[in-house]
Amino acid sequence: MSKKILFFNAIIWNIFGLVMTIILSYLWFSSWVQSLSFSFTVVILSIFTYVLYELLWNKFIKKK
Repeated sequence: MSKKILFFNAIIWNIFGLVMTIILSYLWFSSWVQSLSFSFTVVILSIFTYVLYELLWNKFIKKK
């Protein structure tokens, strides 16, 4: 798989996750405003969490 396809696949996967989060949070909150703000907060936090995970993972692997 090329890096370009992998990149687009990751974007599509994140969009899919965002849509699912919006739908499920709407069912929970019954408000589009709360649902959208919650969903975008989750996406932003997950990006930073993933970057932190990768940094820690690479630090751990380099020690070996």
